Amino acid sequence: MSQGDTTTAGARVPGAHDAAVGRPRDPLVEPRALSAALDVYGRHGWSGFTMGRVTALSRVGKSSIYRRWPGREELLAAAFDRVAVLFELDDRQLRRLPFVERLLTMTQHRLYTYSTPTGPAIIRLQVEHHAEPDTVGKIWNRTIPQSLVGLQRLLAEGRERQLLRPEASPKYLADALEGSMVMHALGVHSPTDASGSNLEAQAYAIVSQVLGLWLTQDGSQLRPEMVPIAPLIDTRRAPLPEE
Repeated sequence: MSQGDTTTAGARVPGAHDAAVGRPRDPLVEPRALSAALDVYGRHGWSGFTMGRVTALSRVGKSSIYRRWPGREELLAAAFDRVAVLFELDDRQLRRLPFVERLLTMTQHRLYTYSTPTGPAIIRLQVEHHAEPDTVGKIWNRTIPQSLVGLQRLLAEGRERQLLRPEASPKYLADALEGSMVMHALGVHSPTDASGSNLEAQAYAIVSQVLGLWLTQDGSQLRPEMVPIAPLIDTRRAPLPEE
């Protein structure tokens, strides 16, 4: 019996070689596919969101895509779940900051996210979920409201601690803040051109203009020299090639 064989009892002889079982799984396949899915949806919307476009942009084979997501709805849902996790992790880390600095940092981070290729996809989702309630609407329901709820909770906490005036509405103030961020994102000429210092100034301007009159004396620590902490999660990525 040769050294590479096994014994009759089935025990492996030291030095025996295993047969090749195929190439190892590429850990970057899923991130590339999900990033490309957001890019494609942001550019083309639901009607132009196809598995073919995602595979071409991500350079991931169709078999790898379909092995993980059987259809385009599942793929897009997974891509937006990834965005929701980014916001969730961000909010957990914000809890250690004072109220106003939390608002500034949250606003800066979302402005930063809106200025990346993820931004147009989020805006598309907020527009299209009414037109496609059975598909895009389901994705919206499990993604976008969660980010608004986190902002509303923070504002409600500020009102309870008398940092905001008692007549302040956490819901409407959250809508106003989010709407201001979206309008800013729509006016950005180059999604990849977003300097940190510029976003700090923009975050301060939005928070001060939307919330300035609603802050009580105890909550009026908002000062121009306040600097939000750096983006907690880097949502930038290398641009993918054109189709």
